[in-house]
Amino acid sequence: MSEHITYNFDQVIDRRHDRWSYSEKWSDSAETAEHCGVPAIADDHIALFTADMDFRCAQPILDALHATVDHGIFGYSGLAGNTRYYDALRAWFARRDGWDIDTDLVSYSPGTVLALNICVHAFTKPGDAIIIQRPVYPPFTSAVEGNDRVVLDNHLVRHTADDEQGDLYYTMDFDQLEELAARDDARMLILCNPHNPVGRAWTAEELARVADICTAHDVLIVADEIHGDLMAPGYRMVHLAQAAPKARVVTCTATNKTFNLAGLPATNMVFSNAADKARFEEVRGYAEPSPFAISAAIAAYEDGEDWLAQCLAYIQGNIDAVIGYFAEHLPDVGVRAPEGTYILWFDFTERCRKLGIDGAELHRRIYEDARVLLQDGTNFDPQGGEFFQRMVVPSPRSMLLDACERIARALS
Repeated sequence: MSEHITYNFDQVIDRRHDRWSYSEKWSDSAETAEHCGVPAIADDHIALFTADMDFRCAQPILDALHATVDHGIFGYSGLAGNTRYYDALRAWFARRDGWDIDTDLVSYSPGTVLALNICVHAFTKPGDAIIIQRPVYPPFTSAVEGNDRVVLDNHLVRHTADDEQGDLYYTMDFDQLEELAARDDARMLILCNPHNPVGRAWTAEELARVADICTAHDVLIVADEIHGDLMAPGYRMVHLAQAAPKARVVTCTATNKTFNLAGLPATNMVFSNAADKARFEEVRGYAEPSPFAISAAIAAYEDGEDWLAQCLAYIQGNIDAVIGYFAEHLPDVGVRAPEGTYILWFDFTERCRKLGIDGAELHRRIYEDARVLLQDGTNFDPQGGEFFQRMVVPSPRSMLLDACERIARALS
């Protein structure tokens, strides 16, 4: 184990002008402007629209990457026979979540979004229907519709302030899920756990009920659980494969969100049976991580826990600070702390009603007047997301509070 290091998450690192960053999030390219729905990226925009930390990685990861560079050979790399990699992966989930992974049923994918698309091709055919639960991460929709499949929206149920759980608390509509899963064309459910953007960490009871419904109707579950290490205090991660060990499920896990390694993709797909693994790899074709991704993942799982603990504590402070700022300056904007993920889901409906503006004007005021880049709710829910915005908060607190102040001025 590495020695204890105190990390400085308040440090503001220039990712916009640093020649070595190549940051998509902080790029001033036309593509980034189009993605964010602005005419151009201003030099003082604050980018909070994608799940990408603005923190330096854990020192053990940096040390492992330096050692890989110093080795000096960057030929074809692979995971076959790499017992250290699989031992580190298995130990991580066993230690933190009590989940015992059969590493013989693990396969690699160069990214989770790509993995979702591979699963769609591997386990469904054009015209089949796939269930998603909106409001949900936009690539779920594109993985379905972009591959000539049909979206079945098992829309989450939002609770209000009058309910026991409080405002912006979401639950699943199990009755509708049963109806959709029973359709002759339903083949797959893509589950988000913890849920992006609403922040629910589904309980063992909820997950078992999902699995029972899908199993009864022969619907494969693909569980995107890449935010599973990012749990709020008082909550624990329950993997669907834990809650329903007999279910047919493909679980996506990764280091990218946990350790800020999106540029070194190492998505580990955990299958419930060997046949599904073989089919996935047949459709995926040849794919192996770079030596840097392998070194980073091993270091993260072996020696990254101290960094993660400090990072999660800082992120929770960010969440509290942002919610506190809105409570004081824009109390009619709905937001609640997530149970998992580092994502905040804002409801600007009441504020827009008072201002007499629509979703397009809300977007313009935040993105162009305030120069804060969030992500429009319509990307997550095309029918009901007009007045919602998603903010991703793993950034220095000074940057977040600057963004909050700008938004408050723009919507005052």
